[in-house]
Amino acid sequence: MLTRGFAASPAFEVHNENDRRLFSNFRLRADDAVRAVIEASRHSHVLFKPLCDSHRTPELLQLCDRGRAIWAYRSVDGRTRSALAKFGDANHRVLRSIAAGGSSDAWQAQRISAENLELIRSFDYGRLSPASASALFWYVRNSLYFDLGLDARDDVILSSYDDLISDPERSVKTLCAFLDFPWDARLASHVDSRSANPVRLDLDPTVRRHCDELRERLDDAARGAARRFEAP
Repeated sequence: MLTRGFAASPAFEVHNENDRRLFSNFRLRADDAVRAVIEASRHSHVLFKPLCDSHRTPELLQLCDRGRAIWAYRSVDGRTRSALAKFGDANHRVLRSIAAGGSSDAWQAQRISAENLELIRSFDYGRLSPASASALFWYVRNSLYFDLGLDARDDVILSSYDDLISDPERSVKTLCAFLDFPWDARLASHVDSRSANPVRLDLDPTVRRHCDELRERLDDAARGAARRFEAP
């Protein structure tokens, strides 16, 4: 949704995950290829959507001067429903493999903290539901925002999907201020403003507790970022 909005501006060169020049199986190609595209661009802003490479955010920011990263997140219940509809039990299968000591080369297994690895291994995947596994995956991946120290960086900002669809103009204005880019109504005109209130799923109690605690941390950090970039 964010990339679609910024693509409406002629100042942005946007590369989504289906761009075969820069992505292979949804993973970014070599850093040199990414850097070459940035250096060759005639646009003021070059935007990539490296979802499966988000654990490499610190390294990716070093590929160009004045790099910026937007860490977008969605509520665990909304994301879990979407993931199950699109990918079925994929998160369950990969977490089961990680817990058993496999999938070490998979992007899903990268930069997992020792604490979260222990958490993954603590579950019985014969009994854990696909929904709970998907929520656990949400927790592990979004924990990286804090585990990688991104919360302490001025060149990274959080963006809440739920806030975006509730108040598109305010959310995108915050991102424009962060990017030092002039506000343009076209950047948010494609978002239909609506309330984000997904029904809470029936999740494993331990998974639910971890997810709710992380959601609160993320929301607090996102609100702090919004206040920092709000117009006086």
